[in-house]
Amino acid sequence: MHKEAHHFRHNIAHHAIKKDRTIVALVLFLVVSGALALYFTFKPASCESLECFQDHMVVCKQASFVNENREASWRYTIQRLTDKGCAIEVTLLQAKEGELHLRAFEGDSMLCTYPRGVLAYPDKDMFLCHGLLKEDLQGLIIEKLHGYIIKNLDDIKDEFNRIEANKEIA
Repeated sequence: MHKEAHHFRHNIAHHAIKKDRTIVALVLFLVVSGALALYFTFKPASCESLECFQDHMVVCKQASFVNENREASWRYTIQRLTDKGCAIEVTLLQAKEGELHLRAFEGDSMLCTYPRGVLAYPDKDMFLCHGLLKEDLQGLIIEKLHGYIIKNLDDIKDEFNRIEANKEIA
């Protein structure tokens, strides 16, 4: 009898452990399934064309697009709709040709916020952007403008003198 009782308790304990493992496996399966469902539900679309990206931009739905042009490669990533509009991150991926000073800014980003419903290249209206990349580009523009003024200082001075001379005649 003692042997039967021991065998009975052993079977109950074994059954309880097996049941616990089944519950743990089921919970783990549900957690992994839920995580995958959330990931694929909220994962930004990866657009292969500007048209696809702009379709997402109009409704401010998450998407990313790499704009390859002659001078540089830019990644646009629609992040979210804010109270100010559609927030789009613009990242300089690679400077190619033309203004090679851009190479120093590779990997830098800026956040541009466009009103919902607008179709545009996100990096074209710098007034709607802020961040390190915008500061980098503005600094480059100022340097180029400074160089142009220094190079053409005599011509600029002559033009001012001509304008002053015309004012005196009139």
